[in-house]
Amino acid sequence: MTSTHSKLSASIEALLRKTVYWALQPLLIVISLYLAHTDASIDTHTVFIVAAFCIITALEILFPARREWRKGIIETIALLGFVFVAMVAYVAIETFYEVSLFAWMNSLSNILHLDIWPSHWPMIAQVLLIFLAFEFVNYWYHRAAHHWGWLWKLSGHSVHHAFKKLSGLNAIANHPIEALFLILPRAIVGFLLGGEAVGSAFVSLTTVTAILVHSNLSLNSAVVGWFFTTNRYHIHHHSQVIAESNTNFGCVCIIWDRIFGTFHDASTKNTGISDTQPSYKTLFIMPFKR
Repeated sequence: MTSTHSKLSASIEALLRKTVYWALQPLLIVISLYLAHTDASIDTHTVFIVAAFCIITALEILFPARREWRKGIIETIALLGFVFVAMVAYVAIETFYEVSLFAWMNSLSNILHLDIWPSHWPMIAQVLLIFLAFEFVNYWYHRAAHHWGWLWKLSGHSVHHAFKKLSGLNAIANHPIEALFLILPRAIVGFLLGGEAVGSAFVSLTTVTAILVHSNLSLNSAVVGWFFTTNRYHIHHHSQVIAESNTNFGCVCIIWDRIFGTFHDASTKNTGISDTQPSYKTLFIMPFKR
């Protein structure tokens, strides 16, 4: 009886793992685009993002791709604290940009009649277009941050790469100072071209994809990975081997890596920037150290 029960449990677990592998990322993408199609409210998109994060986190606990990446309670609390500080900084910097740079760019857009956004397109097409445009700008910032040592240090991007155990929560584990750089692609695309109207739907698709690409789950890359970044590709970007880390710069959309020759599909042995993860004190002061 016990043997039969064990076999049944193993069969159910195998089925769930296969379902997660093949369906999780496509399903969440479809839901996000469906919400865009129905012109869902900001609150609805927010609930979707929170629900997706909770589901991904639960699956990481139940079916981790790498068991050694499971975080203990203390590790999780420490990471949550780091993420909280990063999010507070992001909101503060975004608020500053809203009344300064964004306002100036909006005025410039009106003066020069730069609002060329195809607002007559179906909402899904608009979301995918701004998704592509945002990632095009972000791709070049991201590539520059890895190419130029001064920007790698100044932007604090090295901190995001310092973590040894990746999970969905690492999607927003950035140094507070990097918010200064991460918000700019949105400003350039959204305010200069006029695509800010689809902001909430775009944020929904981008955020959920970013959580997925950092997740400690076995996910399929064969189909969805032709356009969207998957965690296999992005974890390779977090490789401890510099040559491997200098690939797959598209955080949520991999198409620009395919076009510009920086795409690499390979397994990853170790992540991080050294054999051990720096302390959180070191992470905070890393951009300011000599």
